[in-house]
Amino acid sequence: MNSGFTHIFNILVGILIVVEGGVYIFMNNKDGDLHLRSMIMTVLLITAWAMSYRKQVTSDNPSAWLIVTIIIMIPMILPWLFFI
Repeated sequence: MNSGFTHIFNILVGILIVVEGGVYIFMNNKDGDLHLRSMIMTVLLITAWAMSYRKQVTSDNPSAWLIVTIIIMIPMILPWLFFI
């Protein structure tokens, strides 16, 4: 797997996690309180993505960790499927 692809793909995934987390945190707030579940989910997704990205860069088998990153993206994609 190409190192350039790994970095570009993971940077895009990280940006998408942050943007979607921000959208959910600020769109689901009620009475000025930020949505705690959205914050927790965003932090968990960022943590899982960061660990997967690190393993892709340092592991002998980065393709396996790319699959983990794609699995991490499932919670990001599923909510948008309900709006289509």
